[in-house]
Amino acid sequence: MTGFTARILGLLGCLLTLSVVLPAHADPFFVRVYGRTYKIDPRHPSDEPKGPKPQDAMKALPSDLGRGPGVRASHEEVLAEVEERVWIARNQLDAKLDETAGSRDRRNAGSDPKAVRQEITGSLATGDGQARSPELQTLYDRQRALNLLVRELRRSLDLPVRTPETGFSRPKLAPDIEASYRAQDFDPYAAYYGFRRVKAAFRSGDAELLSRVSHYPLMVTGKVRRTIRNREQLIAAKETVMNAAIREAVAKSTFESVFVRDKGLMLGEGAVWITQDKTGFALGTVNLD
Repeated sequence: MTGFTARILGLLGCLLTLSVVLPAHADPFFVRVYGRTYKIDPRHPSDEPKGPKPQDAMKALPSDLGRGPGVRASHEEVLAEVEERVWIARNQLDAKLDETAGSRDRRNAGSDPKAVRQEITGSLATGDGQARSPELQTLYDRQRALNLLVRELRRSLDLPVRTPETGFSRPKLAPDIEASYRAQDFDPYAAYYGFRRVKAAFRSGDAELLSRVSHYPLMVTGKVRRTIRNREQLIAAKETVMNAAIREAVAKSTFESVFVRDKGLMLGEGAVWITQDKTGFALGTVNLD
């Protein structure tokens, strides 16, 4: 009897240990993205800074993300659209972090900029940055939510969950499209990544982001003709270069439909040209006709 009791107590001890070690079961939840529904893992990614549970973190997703386009988007198209948003969120967050860390450095002479940035990021991860800078906290929360979403989209397509170095997943190009770029001695994938960055910058409406994906001098043609020679001039010309008609033309463009020739990639019946130089593909011409 004593031996039997000992075995029962031992079994109970093992079950108690397992209940402590194993995580509690959590059901997946679902997110609607561009007219499609995706299952999301409720567990916090082990390689992400600790913060709210994914279901809570994703409340910061842009509100228009669930609306479907006029036609049903493929899973690859959904991923590409969300990756553009991730690119925007990451670059806007980085710029704001640099600005905030820089101003704190100026107030505290001799501080380590890297350490200051890490301290700010840590407070944002836990939500403590809300009191100091609501704008920065909003940018951080949006970027985290989009990162979680894009991981799951990649997982659903059997792609590595980590963000590629280019910021965009490698597309599956049709042989004839790939051949049209190689005929001009262009790398079709480098052209694609450049197209996505320019498209994302116009989508953001942020002239600072557009300045990062532009070649200088940037030519502006049409009824108003000018040459934009640097970032400052581009930001000053935002209302002209990023007017509603140009942004709409770029937004409607797809990589499969752009016209390509030796000059580069033509978007929106010539509203925008993406050109190549030694730094890669970037915005080269804006046509205001």
